[in-house]
Amino acid sequence: MILYDMHVHTKGISKCSLLSPEQLCDALKNEGTGGFVLTNHYGKRHCDMDFPLWLEKYRDEFYRVKEIAAKRGLRALFGIEVTLGSQDFLLYGVTPDSLFHSGSRPLWAFSLKELSDFAHSEGGLLIHAHPFRHKGTPADYTLLDGVEINCHPLYHNNWREEARQYADAHGLILTCGSDYHGDIYKAHCGVYLPERLQTETELGEYLRRGQPPLLLHDIDIEKALATQNNG
Repeated sequence: MILYDMHVHTKGISKCSLLSPEQLCDALKNEGTGGFVLTNHYGKRHCDMDFPLWLEKYRDEFYRVKEIAAKRGLRALFGIEVTLGSQDFLLYGVTPDSLFHSGSRPLWAFSLKELSDFAHSEGGLLIHAHPFRHKGTPADYTLLDGVEINCHPLYHNNWREEARQYADAHGLILTCGSDYHGDIYKAHCGVYLPERLQTETELGEYLRRGQPPLLLHDIDIEKALATQNNG
């Protein structure tokens, strides 16, 4: 099994990230993570050009990161973090081509039902990212495939028990990622995936089979306060 960090960002698309592709890959390599899913932000405030051109930029950023990752012996898979209002949702099992399958409407303009249907039509899954952050509550569980245990140290809490209870109550899977932006120390965490898994399609198929093994991170609040970097 290979440990994948399921939630990371680069600054080429995610305006809140401080990380170049090289910096992201170096951080992952240095901590011993074998793979990752690049889940750059897909939201209106991150779109800084005509929408069709931005989609190409989003796609190209992934391929650049994937190339750099390969040179460091890391596996990179494509994902998306879509912002709907005040909530964020992770799409796994979709491909870079999926970016161009929503027609002229950006995904941030979709309803949750439409986003769920879109993810499934692309062979993917819809996961509610950090659902308990800022005293939040998860979205309609009937439209979700899972919820995330988010280990970003800036939040000082990963709400693992709340996420587990919610997932168990509603038959959802759990995923885990560091939500790494380079703004604080890198949490060592993620999901263990089979070594044979190579593609986004295979990721979607694997996650649909049931709960994957997780590596969770106990947030060190003192370290978080000492390493916080606002750019």
